[in-house]
Amino acid sequence: MMVINTSKLDRGEAQRTLSSELDRHPLIILLGPQGSGKTTLAIELIDSRVGAIFEGRVRSSQPVILLRRDAMDAMQQMVVEHRKLPIKDVDGVIYADVSMYDALKAAIEGVFDVRELGEDALVSQITELAGDVFGVHVIEVVADSEDLRERRMNRHKDATARLEMLLLKEQRFGVESNIWGIQGARVGDIISRDSVAPYLSGQISRTPEDFSRAIPTKGLSLEECLREMISIAKNDELESGFLVLHREGEQQAISDILVGSRNSIIGVTMLELYVGYRQRRRNLQDRQVYVPDIEGTVELIHSHMQGDFRLSDADCGGAERFGIIVSVVEPDGGVDSTNEARKEELRQILWW
Repeated sequence: MMVINTSKLDRGEAQRTLSSELDRHPLIILLGPQGSGKTTLAIELIDSRVGAIFEGRVRSSQPVILLRRDAMDAMQQMVVEHRKLPIKDVDGVIYADVSMYDALKAAIEGVFDVRELGEDALVSQITELAGDVFGVHVIEVVADSEDLRERRMNRHKDATARLEMLLLKEQRFGVESNIWGIQGARVGDIISRDSVAPYLSGQISRTPEDFSRAIPTKGLSLEECLREMISIAKNDELESGFLVLHREGEQQAISDILVGSRNSIIGVTMLELYVGYRQRRRNLQDRQVYVPDIEGTVELIHSHMQGDFRLSDADCGGAERFGIIVSVVEPDGGVDSTNEARKEELRQILWW
């Protein structure tokens, strides 16, 4: 697999490398940890050659799919399925032709938004669909650990500029795009794709600035950390969370308790900030493509203030993809976890 290391190549070199690959390969999938530069490289590359740019909305490591315009035009003319519709007319059953292009978009959406699978499933499905005709070129975009960390902590600062560039290029070149993951940009701007306004404090986003405060966990027992979270949920009506490391039969808090603001999604935010950049590459045949680069098992424990459920799709998807445990504690002391044994342990700790 080809690798582009954005810590070792300057921006111009990385762009020229990717541009050269697009000349040779009409369908490219960019994989790599969040902060490596996949989306930025893809947006900067958009020109008259590009027909579509898609993003698989998997938490913390969105893969990017680049489709050359000539391949997109050809895909739109290739029928891969005569789909039976659940309606009839006077002549009987109605069928609809599904183009390869429509099937490609459905595969991207289905893998990440519906079934919460990982990058290996995406590569497999796209290869099965279009590999024989167009080939599928997979490129891993990587960066050094410190660069990943710094970019992830500061990426919201250039969110407006990146979104403006994307919208201008979409309009100028007629590119189809589903990119939503520009962290720190106004959600309304991303949805409308009309113009870009300054970020507002009431806009839901996932950036470090969404934390209202951090509470040190040094010297606190696990039970004390859990009860602090419950107190914050009850008294302040805010979500909070922290990370626990399980190793050699012991468990230890390895982060502060981060308290969210009114508009933050604390569980997803902590996954992105604390786990996403601690990743090492694994073989594409593995279901979990990225795992925490930490010895032992990482657990994210966070409170939950919204909805009728405890574990969200983001919790379950993040736990599966990163090989971690995600546990949720509600203001009333209710507990849920992606690990049944851990769920019972936390119940015993909070039993009163």
